[in-house]
Amino acid sequence: MLRGVRRYTVVLAICLLQNAVAFSYESADKYEKQDRTYLIQEEFADYMTNVRDKISKTWNPPDVLEEGHAVVIFKLDRGGNIVSSYIKESSGNNLYDDSAIYSIEQASPYMPFPQNTSKDFITIKYSFDSSIVKADDIKDLIAKSEYYVNRDNQKALNYIDQAIKMIEGDPSGYFLYARRVKIDKLMGNNQAVEHDRAECKRLKAKYDANRICKCKEALLVEETPFGYFTLANAYDLAGDYKNAIYSIDKAISMTELNHAYKRYRAEIVMRSSK
Repeated sequence: MLRGVRRYTVVLAICLLQNAVAFSYESADKYEKQDRTYLIQEEFADYMTNVRDKISKTWNPPDVLEEGHAVVIFKLDRGGNIVSSYIKESSGNNLYDDSAIYSIEQASPYMPFPQNTSKDFITIKYSFDSSIVKADDIKDLIAKSEYYVNRDNQKALNYIDQAIKMIEGDPSGYFLYARRVKIDKLMGNNQAVEHDRAECKRLKAKYDANRICKCKEALLVEETPFGYFTLANAYDLAGDYKNAIYSIDKAISMTELNHAYKRYRAEIVMRSSK
């Protein structure tokens, strides 16, 4: 719980990709009766469903990670206004983290608190999870392949082959070929290494082009600093540093709250000089 918050604060947790809402309650009075916790859960059950629905409509996770996970903590006042927000668990990718914060801000203001509650603030722990691999059976094959690497490389290869066959031709499967390259090397198959590297490069180029196109289409609907930040990241991942710098400069020029954008620009410049 955030420091400096008066006693009447409730802390709730929610996961974006789950229907169930999990709550946890913190109070300055550690001896508060347990049945009070259940009462609080009942008070905010419909409220948290509304919060989840609003955020799910505003979140557009960037296709920059095979798997993405971030946790945001944000505090609301009785009127449903955001008091503060910050990343509790980072995905390791600035764009992914910012997309999570951005969606929470875009979904505001939220509903006023239920009339039957005496709480002045609530602090919500919200989990964002996504994957460019949508099918569970493919995820399972990838996990099995990873398990057998260096244990039984032939089995590892068989499982990744099955995954590639299921997603063959889809540009989002480019990283599967990169995984198979590692196994090819372990098995000493140099010809397969060259083939899979070329296929990974070809599919990634398509995937990068599609991502850039989506970012441009979003900017045609509405020009925002975050939209140009997203486009800069898409160009950066494609290795087009000139357009990446141009796009991040647009983002910087559109807002005074651009410290993160300036830091990201410096990272792009550093990469482009190598």
